[in-house]
Amino acid sequence: MTDHAPQTPAYPLPTGRQISTAAHDAVASHQAAVYRLARVMAVVTAAAVRDILTNCDHTAPFDAAYAELVQDRTGGLWASGKYWTTAGEERTFSSTPGVERPEDGLYEMNEWVPYLDGSNHSIWRPLVEDLADQGPYKAYRFDLAKAAALSID
Repeated sequence: MTDHAPQTPAYPLPTGRQISTAAHDAVASHQAAVYRLARVMAVVTAAAVRDILTNCDHTAPFDAAYAELVQDRTGGLWASGKYWTTAGEERTFSSTPGVERPEDGLYEMNEWVPYLDGSNHSIWRPLVEDLADQGPYKAYRFDLAKAAALSID
């Protein structure tokens, strides 16, 4: 059998250090984006409760302190429409006098809330207290003031 000279690679690759640095940078950028998404969606959730209860009049007073969020089997959260006042009274959007079209508001809110999920649990978990599970679903009391105080940058 004859010896063959080494073959050239089929395609050029960056050095191992370049690949390693790029991989680490990409993972860090991805994680930063996931965490930012969670912070923004937490603020959006607090804003949605305000919008529903004030009919989008951002100067109108409201006294919601917490909203109920429920976690589905995929790990995503969704708003149930239940909230608590600063005095601790439990209410729903639909039972609150003066709230116009609460079902529409809740539907729109739930376009954003599911972005809070298992991938960014470390961001939203400090904003919640555990509630009694609702069947197979975990339920949480989401602190609206803490969420509203998060940086969106």
